[in-house]
Amino acid sequence: MAVFKMGKLAGYANLNEVRDMLFVQGKIKNTVLTAKCEKSEKRFGYHITHTKTKITAKETNGIPKFYIKIKTEGYLEGNNCLENISEAGAFEGLEKAMNDRMEESIKKFIVKTKEEFNADIFGLGESLREQDYQHFKKYKDTWDDGYAKAEIYIDFNSEIKRAGLRKNPYLMKK
Repeated sequence: MAVFKMGKLAGYANLNEVRDMLFVQGKIKNTVLTAKCEKSEKRFGYHITHTKTKITAKETNGIPKFYIKIKTEGYLEGNNCLENISEAGAFEGLEKAMNDRMEESIKKFIVKTKEEFNADIFGLGESLREQDYQHFKKYKDTWDDGYAKAEIYIDFNSEIKRAGLRKNPYLMKK
């Protein structure tokens, strides 16, 4: 994806960064993500079936602050982790690994939009305008300056509802 600012090319975003942008904007309906297992370098797949994004925007001490909560539900698409998924609480480690991976990925892209593009491609300025108009008024013509100093917090919450796999995978048999 090409990012334009004031009619000029500001930079490019790759496919994963576009996905992160769509998560923040609440436009992802379903997708498949992968992450590393907690205890090894192997990977697992997470098929997202539902997403919901909530953005809370307010200015505190002259700094725009955004709290972005992304909640997802889905099931395991593939699993190379050597964990017994039939045990209670087996998904907790996988959910944590997915949450950490996605929070890091989205934060990294936000930094890129601030430093390289100097453009709010997420539409966070609109959220501030809707939720805290009194403070947004001073940024009406210079929102890029407000975005550059904004603090953005990401809370990604994945919830694996079911395995979507066989109960006893071949790799688990001894």
